[in-house]
Amino acid sequence: MGTVKLHIIGMDIPTDKGTKSGDYAVFYDEHGNALILDAGQRPASAKLREWIKKQNFKRIWAVGTHAHTDHVNGIIDGIYDPDIKIDKVWCVDYEYLKVYMSDKYKSKPWYTQLCNMYNKCGKGLYDLCKKNNIPVGMLKTGTHIRMGDIHCKVLWQKSSYGSPNDDNTAGTYINNSSPVFLFDFGYFTAGDNHLTHTEIRKLLPQVIIAQIPHHGNYVDTEAFNKLNPKAAWYNYGEVKGAIGKDKGFTSWTIPKLIKKGIDIWNNYAHGDLDMIFTDKEVTIKSKRNGSKTYSLDDYKNWQRTDTELAVEVMLGKWNNGDYRKNALGTRYTDVQKIVGEFVDDRNKMLNAMADYTIRGLAGNGDTRKENLKGYYTEVQSIINERYKK
Repeated sequence: MGTVKLHIIGMDIPTDKGTKSGDYAVFYDEHGNALILDAGQRPASAKLREWIKKQNFKRIWAVGTHAHTDHVNGIIDGIYDPDIKIDKVWCVDYEYLKVYMSDKYKSKPWYTQLCNMYNKCGKGLYDLCKKNNIPVGMLKTGTHIRMGDIHCKVLWQKSSYGSPNDDNTAGTYINNSSPVFLFDFGYFTAGDNHLTHTEIRKLLPQVIIAQIPHHGNYVDTEAFNKLNPKAAWYNYGEVKGAIGKDKGFTSWTIPKLIKKGIDIWNNYAHGDLDMIFTDKEVTIKSKRNGSKTYSLDDYKNWQRTDTELAVEVMLGKWNNGDYRKNALGTRYTDVQKIVGEFVDDRNKMLNAMADYTIRGLAGNGDTRKENLKGYYTEVQSIINERYKK
């Protein structure tokens, strides 16, 4: 892979809600491709737009992980900005929210918020794209986004997880519709998803860098035990009116991750963050906290989901018996369960092998043929069909 960089805007100014939180991040490569992964809210999002204008990107795609203003408003403003050309927008299918927009829910305390988020950040974003002839891609489990050297896969996404009634707020319900992303270079992010669904934990690989979802607030720490990153960062400053050392927002999650020995970076205390990903290492640079480099050597074998490890088992890469059990360690049981599913469902196995290959894990040319063994022809046929669509 070529060098990929990630620029994260420092939260030096409050948003129009009086907070210093919101997601403002852009991946970009050496070929002029840029992938905005949430663009925050006003007026802080203007700082991101000004940075983008200075870069002379050739192609810009924007991802809105979920229908909240602190993730989507900046994308909407970018579409309106005459000096920025957004070529494609990716989002989840927001129609799931309409289930709770009928009159029977009008008395619920979360009803007005849910309707506003749908109209402003869901349907509002989609209609704006349609008006400006901007293609919209839907994010769902298995979706691949590939722009030059930037490549990620949605490991999990479920719009109907829970309901607003679960904790009497539309916020958490919308948060948990956020897709769970894995990037090829060992980077994990998940919008504001709390990572509490048991299905998510089964899919998580070990990574090198992770963004702590939901601005570091109430994220499932068992999920981070599986991710086990060397470093993590969160997008947070202050919450207006909150009290306590951590303003009541990060005191539950962050200390637990620090105790695990994970380096924590923050775009409020540390200012702008820049990450540089190569095939050997990741370097994080900050405005106010220096820089640090993390080697990928110890992580290359573990930058796999359980499904990808199961594919490798089918391809003979993890041997048998006690050797496999010891080599896979704590992931053995979950991987072996998927192996059993593959044995029972050949089509499921072949599609998983196609995903594995598209992610670049099987190599190219003769190397791919050798790695995929007798499955090569069938897998390549599936890949060819996917790229026709």
